[in-house]
Amino acid sequence: MSSRARYLLHADFTGPPYADVIVPWDWVWFQQGTDFSLQVGGKLSFRTHGLYEFVVSADWQLMTLLDYDLRQIGLRLQRQGQPDEPMDYHERIGFHNTPGSDAPRMARWQGKWGPLDIPPGGTAGIEVNVSPAGTARPGDMALAGHTAINLQAMPLQALRELVVHAKVVAEDTVSVSLHNTSATEAIHLGRGKLKVIAMTAQLTHGRSGDAWQLVHSASVEIGAGDRVYAVMRHHVPGTVLQTSDSTWLQVDRLA
Repeated sequence: MSSRARYLLHADFTGPPYADVIVPWDWVWFQQGTDFSLQVGGKLSFRTHGLYEFVVSADWQLMTLLDYDLRQIGLRLQRQGQPDEPMDYHERIGFHNTPGSDAPRMARWQGKWGPLDIPPGGTAGIEVNVSPAGTARPGDMALAGHTAINLQAMPLQALRELVVHAKVVAEDTVSVSLHNTSATEAIHLGRGKLKVIAMTAQLTHGRSGDAWQLVHSASVEIGAGDRVYAVMRHHVPGTVLQTSDSTWLQVDRLA
Protein backbone atom coordinates (compact mmCIF):
# COMPACT_ATOMS: atom_id res chain seq x y z
CA MET A 1 0.00 0.00 0.00
CA SER A 2 1.33 3.46 -0.89
CA SER A 3 1.96 5.83 1.99
CA ARG A 4 -0.28 8.87 2.29
CA ALA A 5 -0.81 11.42 5.05
CA ARG A 6 -2.26 14.84 5.78
CA TYR A 7 -1.20 17.11 8.64
CA LEU A 8 -2.94 20.16 10.14
CA LEU A 9 -2.48 22.82 12.82
CA HIS A 10 -4.09 22.77 16.25
CA ALA A 11 -3.90 26.58 16.56
CA ASP A 12 -3.60 29.68 14.39
CA PHE A 13 0.00 30.52 13.51
CA THR A 14 1.95 33.68 12.74
CA GLY A 15 5.58 34.71 12.64
CA PRO A 16 7.81 37.73 12.20
CA PRO A 17 7.46 39.61 8.89
CA TYR A 18 10.05 39.46 6.12
CA ALA A 19 11.27 35.99 7.12
CA ASP A 20 10.67 32.41 6.02
CA VAL A 21 9.03 30.65 8.97
CA ILE A 22 8.47 26.90 9.20
CA VAL A 23 4.80 25.96 9.55
CA PRO A 24 4.65 23.83 12.74
CA TRP A 25 2.23 21.08 11.72
CA ASP A 26 1.19 19.23 14.88
CA TRP A 27 -1.96 17.27 14.08
CA VAL A 28 -2.14 14.04 12.09
CA TRP A 29 -5.47 14.15 10.28
CA PHE A 30 -4.82 10.79 8.65
CA GLN A 31 -1.80 8.64 7.80
CA GLN A 32 -1.26 5.28 6.16
CA GLY A 33 2.12 3.63 5.74
CA THR A 34 5.40 4.17 7.61
CA ASP A 35 7.67 5.68 4.96
CA PHE A 36 7.76 9.04 6.75
CA SER A 37 6.78 10.64 10.03
CA LEU A 38 5.99 14.08 11.41
CA GLN A 39 8.64 15.59 13.65
CA VAL A 40 8.16 18.09 16.44
CA GLY A 41 8.37 21.52 14.80
CA GLY A 42 6.61 20.57 11.58
CA LYS A 43 9.20 18.80 9.41
CA LEU A 44 8.53 15.46 7.70
CA SER A 45 11.33 12.90 8.10
CA PHE A 46 11.62 10.14 5.47
CA ARG A 47 12.71 6.55 6.07
CA THR A 48 12.20 5.12 2.58
CA HIS A 49 13.71 6.11 -0.75
CA GLY A 50 10.99 6.79 -3.30
CA LEU A 51 9.07 9.17 -5.51
CA TYR A 52 6.74 11.53 -3.62
CA GLU A 53 4.35 14.40 -4.28
CA PHE A 54 3.46 17.17 -1.85
CA VAL A 55 0.54 19.55 -1.54
CA VAL A 56 0.34 22.45 0.93
CA SER A 57 -2.81 24.50 1.47
CA ALA A 58 -2.99 27.85 3.29
CA ASP A 59 -6.08 29.60 4.61
CA TRP A 60 -5.18 33.15 5.66
CA GLN A 61 -7.25 34.81 8.36
CA LEU A 62 -9.53 37.73 7.54
CA MET A 63 -8.18 40.73 9.49
CA THR A 64 -9.01 44.41 9.01
CA LEU A 65 -6.15 46.55 7.61
CA LEU A 66 -4.02 43.48 6.83
CA ASP A 67 -5.78 42.74 3.56
CA TYR A 68 -3.08 44.32 1.39
CA ASP A 69 -0.31 41.97 2.53
CA LEU A 70 1.61 39.85 0.03
CA ARG A 71 1.82 36.29 1.36
CA GLN A 72 3.94 33.34 0.29
CA ILE A 73 3.56 29.65 1.06
CA GLY A 74 6.02 27.02 -0.13
CA LEU A 75 7.87 23.75 0.34
CA ARG A 76 11.56 23.05 0.90
CA LEU A 77 13.58 19.84 0.73
CA GLN A 78 16.42 19.40 3.24
CA ARG A 79 18.70 16.59 2.11
CA GLN A 80 20.28 14.19 4.59
CA GLY A 81 23.32 15.77 6.19
CA GLN A 82 22.34 19.37 5.45
CA PRO A 83 22.22 21.64 8.51
CA ASP A 84 18.96 23.38 9.43
CA GLU A 85 20.44 26.77 8.51
CA PRO A 86 20.77 28.57 6.22
CA MET A 87 17.34 27.67 4.98
CA ASP A 88 18.08 29.07 1.50
CA TYR A 89 20.45 26.13 0.90
CA HIS A 90 17.49 23.76 1.00
CA GLU A 91 15.85 23.00 -2.35
CA ARG A 92 12.64 24.82 -3.22
CA ILE A 93 10.12 22.25 -4.46
CA GLY A 94 7.06 24.49 -4.70
CA PHE A 95 6.29 28.15 -3.93
CA HIS A 96 3.45 30.56 -4.60
CA ASN A 97 2.85 34.27 -3.87
CA THR A 98 -0.55 35.88 -3.55
CA PRO A 99 -1.97 39.24 -2.44
CA GLY A 100 -3.70 39.09 0.92
CA SER A 101 -6.96 40.17 -0.67
CA ASP A 102 -8.58 39.76 -4.02
CA ALA A 103 -7.39 42.15 -6.70
CA PRO A 104 -9.38 45.40 -6.85
CA ARG A 105 -12.78 44.85 -8.41
CA MET A 106 -13.38 46.93 -11.53
CA ALA A 107 -16.35 48.85 -12.87
CA ARG A 108 -16.28 50.53 -16.31
CA TRP A 109 -18.02 52.98 -18.59
CA GLN A 110 -17.25 54.22 -22.07
CA GLY A 111 -19.10 56.43 -24.50
CA LYS A 112 -18.84 59.38 -26.89
CA TRP A 113 -17.94 62.78 -25.44
CA GLY A 114 -16.99 65.88 -27.44
CA PRO A 115 -16.24 67.96 -29.35
CA LEU A 116 -15.92 70.76 -26.81
CA ASP A 117 -13.73 73.78 -26.01
CA ILE A 118 -12.28 74.41 -22.56
CA PRO A 119 -11.48 78.10 -21.92
CA PRO A 120 -8.35 79.25 -20.03
CA GLY A 121 -8.81 78.35 -16.35
CA GLY A 122 -12.04 76.58 -17.21
CA THR A 123 -13.28 73.06 -16.57
CA ALA A 124 -15.51 70.70 -18.53
CA GLY A 125 -17.14 67.88 -16.64
CA ILE A 126 -19.40 64.88 -16.97
CA GLU A 127 -20.81 62.28 -14.57
CA VAL A 128 -21.14 58.67 -15.71
CA ASN A 129 -22.59 55.51 -14.18
CA VAL A 130 -20.12 52.63 -14.15
CA SER A 131 -21.04 48.97 -14.15
CA PRO A 132 -21.37 46.35 -12.77
CA ALA A 133 -23.54 48.07 -10.19
CA GLY A 134 -22.53 47.93 -6.54
CA THR A 135 -18.79 47.97 -7.24
CA ALA A 136 -17.66 51.60 -6.81
CA ARG A 137 -18.33 53.74 -3.74
CA PRO A 138 -16.98 57.09 -2.50
CA GLY A 139 -13.42 56.56 -1.33
CA ASP A 140 -12.63 54.15 -4.13
CA MET A 141 -10.30 55.02 -7.00
CA ALA A 142 -11.07 56.12 -10.56
CA LEU A 143 -9.20 56.74 -13.81
CA ALA A 144 -10.31 58.30 -17.09
CA GLY A 145 -8.94 58.76 -20.58
CA HIS A 146 -10.18 60.13 -23.91
CA THR A 147 -9.23 58.91 -27.36
CA ALA A 148 -8.88 62.50 -28.67
CA ILE A 149 -6.24 63.44 -26.10
CA ASN A 150 -3.15 62.61 -28.13
CA LEU A 151 -0.35 64.29 -30.11
CA GLN A 152 -2.15 63.87 -33.42
CA ALA A 153 -5.28 65.64 -32.18
CA MET A 154 -3.84 68.58 -30.21
CA PRO A 155 -0.56 70.47 -29.73
CA LEU A 156 1.96 69.24 -27.20
CA GLN A 157 1.59 72.40 -25.10
CA ALA A 158 -2.17 71.85 -24.90
CA LEU A 159 -1.60 68.26 -23.76
CA ARG A 160 0.68 69.49 -20.98
CA GLU A 161 -1.82 72.12 -19.83
CA LEU A 162 -4.86 69.83 -19.87
CA VAL A 163 -5.50 67.97 -16.59
CA VAL A 164 -7.76 64.91 -16.63
CA HIS A 165 -9.26 64.00 -13.28
CA ALA A 166 -11.73 61.31 -12.23
CA LYS A 167 -13.24 60.57 -8.82
CA VAL A 168 -16.03 58.43 -7.40
CA VAL A 169 -18.67 60.86 -6.11
CA ALA A 170 -21.54 58.46 -5.34
CA GLU A 171 -22.25 54.75 -5.57
CA ASP A 172 -21.43 53.65 -9.14
CA THR A 173 -21.03 57.31 -10.19
CA VAL A 174 -17.75 58.80 -11.42
CA SER A 175 -17.20 62.48 -12.10
CA VAL A 176 -14.68 63.24 -14.87
CA SER A 177 -13.18 66.72 -15.22
CA LEU A 178 -10.98 68.26 -17.91
CA HIS A 179 -9.25 71.40 -16.64
CA ASN A 180 -7.38 73.96 -18.71
CA THR A 181 -4.73 74.94 -16.19
CA SER A 182 -2.69 77.67 -17.88
CA ALA A 183 -3.24 77.85 -21.61
CA THR A 184 -3.84 81.37 -22.97
CA GLU A 185 -6.40 80.02 -25.40
CA ALA A 186 -9.20 77.51 -25.23
CA ILE A 187 -8.17 73.86 -25.53
CA HIS A 188 -10.18 72.04 -28.15
CA LEU A 189 -11.16 68.44 -27.43
CA GLY A 190 -12.21 66.65 -30.56
CA ARG A 191 -14.87 64.03 -31.03
CA GLY A 192 -13.87 60.78 -29.38
CA LYS A 193 -14.59 58.16 -26.76
CA LEU A 194 -14.31 58.69 -23.01
CA LYS A 195 -13.20 55.62 -21.07
CA VAL A 196 -13.65 55.38 -17.30
CA ILE A 197 -12.54 52.75 -14.78
CA ALA A 198 -13.44 52.69 -11.07
CA MET A 199 -11.60 50.34 -8.70
CA THR A 200 -12.32 49.23 -5.17
CA ALA A 201 -9.65 50.39 -2.70
CA GLN A 202 -8.16 47.34 -0.97
CA LEU A 203 -7.21 49.12 2.22
CA THR A 204 -10.85 49.97 2.88
CA HIS A 205 -12.43 46.75 1.72
CA GLY A 206 -10.24 43.68 1.54
CA ARG A 207 -11.19 40.04 1.20
CA SER A 208 -8.32 38.16 2.80
CA GLY A 209 -10.78 35.55 3.99
CA ASP A 210 -10.69 34.41 0.36
CA ALA A 211 -6.88 34.46 0.19
CA TRP A 212 -6.57 30.70 0.00
CA GLN A 213 -3.50 29.16 -1.58
CA LEU A 214 -2.76 25.68 -2.86
CA VAL A 215 0.73 24.60 -3.91
CA HIS A 216 1.30 21.23 -5.59
CA SER A 217 4.85 20.04 -6.14
CA ALA A 218 6.07 17.98 -9.04
CA SER A 219 7.09 14.40 -8.32
CA VAL A 220 10.24 14.54 -6.18
CA GLU A 221 12.80 11.80 -5.52
CA ILE A 222 13.32 11.57 -1.78
CA GLY A 223 16.04 9.60 -0.01
CA ALA A 224 16.12 8.05 3.44
CA GLY A 225 17.07 10.72 5.95
CA ASP A 226 15.74 13.62 3.86
CA ARG A 227 13.27 16.07 5.37
CA VAL A 228 10.53 18.22 3.80
CA TYR A 229 8.81 21.18 5.39
CA ALA A 230 6.43 24.04 4.57
CA VAL A 231 7.37 27.69 5.01
CA MET A 232 5.31 30.86 5.06
CA ARG A 233 6.33 34.50 4.56
CA HIS A 234 4.43 37.74 4.95
CA HIS A 235 5.19 41.46 5.25
CA VAL A 236 2.68 42.85 7.75
CA PRO A 237 2.90 42.09 11.51
CA GLY A 238 -0.17 40.23 12.70
CA THR A 239 -0.81 38.26 9.51
CA VAL A 240 -2.20 34.87 10.55
CA LEU A 241 -2.31 31.43 8.95
CA GLN A 242 -5.50 30.11 10.48
CA THR A 243 -6.26 26.62 11.58
CA SER A 244 -9.05 25.20 9.43
CA ASP A 245 -9.84 22.30 7.14
CA SER A 246 -8.20 24.40 4.38
CA THR A 247 -4.77 24.64 6.05
CA TRP A 248 -2.80 21.43 5.69
CA LEU A 249 0.21 19.58 4.28
CA GLN A 250 -0.33 16.35 2.36
CA VAL A 251 2.25 13.85 1.11
CA ASP A 252 1.79 10.84 -1.18
CA ARG A 253 4.31 8.17 -2.09
CA LEU A 254 3.99 7.31 -5.79
CA ALA A 255 6.71 4.70 -6.22
